[in-house]
Amino acid sequence: MKIPSMQWLEYVFDELDNDVIRRLRNEEAYMILVQRRIEIQSQYPFIKSIFEGDAKIFPSDKEYRAWLEVKRTLDETERMERMAHYFQGHADCYAYFCKIGLL
Repeated sequence: MKIPSMQWLEYVFDELDNDVIRRLRNEEAYMILVQRRIEIQSQYPFIKSIFEGDAKIFPSDKEYRAWLEVKRTLDETERMERMAHYFQGHADCYAYFCKIGLL
């Protein structure tokens, strides 16, 4: 059995992630949370400015750059965690199918 390249797996994961987000946007509970986040950002513009990259609210440029790095690493680690869960699920399914004789 040929093992797919990591780049291909990441592409497949990104496609699946996009499909999941599209499906979630049709669910009321998810959209309530999204709407709440939008309301908070509208009510407190400084929160929105943080996500848009406005450094004026930070005491110094150094602290702003540190926050950006934390946010970037947080986003990337969350993505990596989702990928790991996705791949582990496939590995578990494969092991199960082998165990019950389907593969």
